Amino acid sequence: MPSKRVRYPFQVLALCLSAWGLAWAGPPAEKDKAPDAASIRRGKYLATIGVCEACHTPPAVPAVPGGGDPDRERLFRMDPDWVRYLDPQRQLAGGVPFILRLSGTTHGLVVTPNLTPDVETGLGSWTEDEIVEVLRTARRKDGRVLFTFPPHSFYNHMALEDARSLARYLKSLPPIRNPIQPRTLPFEPQPMVADGPARAPQGRTRERATYLMGALVGCRECHSHHENGTLVEFAGGSPSDPFQGSFRLGPDLPLRQLEKGFAAFPYPGFAVLYGSNLTVLGHGGALERVPTERIVRAIRQGIDVREDEYGRPRPIAHVMMWQFYKDMADVDALALADYLKTLTPVANPVGVRLKLFGTDWEAAFQQTYGEPPTPEDRAAFGMP
Repeated sequence: MPSKRVRYPFQVLALCLSAWGLAWAGPPAEKDKAPDAASIRRGKYLATIGVCEACHTPPAVPAVPGGGDPDRERLFRMDPDWVRYLDPQRQLAGGVPFILRLSGTTHGLVVTPNLTPDVETGLGSWTEDEIVEVLRTARRKDGRVLFTFPPHSFYNHMALEDARSLARYLKSLPPIRNPIQPRTLPFEPQPMVADGPARAPQGRTRERATYLMGALVGCRECHSHHENGTLVEFAGGSPSDPFQGSFRLGPDLPLRQLEKGFAAFPYPGFAVLYGSNLTVLGHGGALERVPTERIVRAIRQGIDVREDEYGRPRPIAHVMMWQFYKDMADVDALALADYLKTLTPVANPVGVRLKLFGTDWEAAFQQTYGEPPTPEDRAAFGMP
């Protein structure tokens, strides 16, 4: 998920105008009220646990032709706090490229949009309602449809109140000019259907956990995989599914601008990681006896629920989003942990979850997609 400054001068004017209008037109509609500080704070919280910055804030790492000093690179790339690579001067300003491999001969490129209220390159000319609409349906105000990734791909389940708070937070950000490269896709994405409730469930309840994981937090998406078209929920990743529960470190999120595709991040070489099996925490699972507090620690601090062979705490893989979950409210973290304890164990023998390939890009590619790269693959991923 650097702190974000909130500016309020426009709110003072809006409040004055709203008060003047009360004498003439009665109480304003909810959507027309000036955004209050509490709603903006709520939106910031949702943007943080929804890990918006991971995709919408570009890295601030100087390009080093030829890779630079190997020893420095190794230490630099193995720093688990990868959020420090993000550029605080371009916070949520977009411009991060994602390479889509649709087949060995068909590829696409999607670049994340600028979420700051810059008029020319961001959301400055968008109304609150228009932002709410694109959040929950992916339909832009010009009629075009976004190509969505998790968690945005399930924002259609987001409560209207939460979507409005998120929109108000984005409108409160300092505007940053950052022109975005157009996407290239061989198809047109389809819009989503907004079906979230008016208000989100609250409290340390299963309903709250179900809502969070279905509308905002990507536990299910990172820790599941498809088998024969069916999603095996929370059972971890699998080589059978190269798109869900499988992480090319980092495949589409290069650390530097000169890097494309399989960037060697955060490990000193190409690697493939499969999401862990969370069902082992449920009734009858191998880790059934793990206390809820340890699951919360894993979510918010990136510390594995199991100790190493010497009884010491051990870190979770770098891609775990604990940097954004560290400020998750107690009630939300506990609700998620409680939910995981109710899962039914599912066998998923992935074997070694983290597979390191050093400088062998072809082997990492083969591991991910189950076939060697084509000439078109090499061109798309920037490989000779």
